[in-house]
Amino acid sequence: METETETVSIKELPIEIKELLKNTDFPVEKKDIIEQEWKRGAIPDIVRELGMLPDKKYNNAEDVAKELHRLYIGAST
Repeated sequence: METETETVSIKELPIEIKELLKNTDFPVEKKDIIEQEWKRGAIPDIVRELGMLPDKKYNNAEDVAKELHRLYIGAST
């Protein structure tokens, strides 16, 4: 179920990634997101997508969602 605090970027993510981000401990570096998700048994395709994220610190799920959205649509904003 979506909450009022979710933004359009998060709503547009695949359900599998939304579920993973709900359980991610933020703030977190990209490498730590991937490590957390491997430990939780994420499917390889999802981990591969997360591996495309820029190497930086993410303060919340919205930060991750924005970067993934850019990757999905090929935008550079």
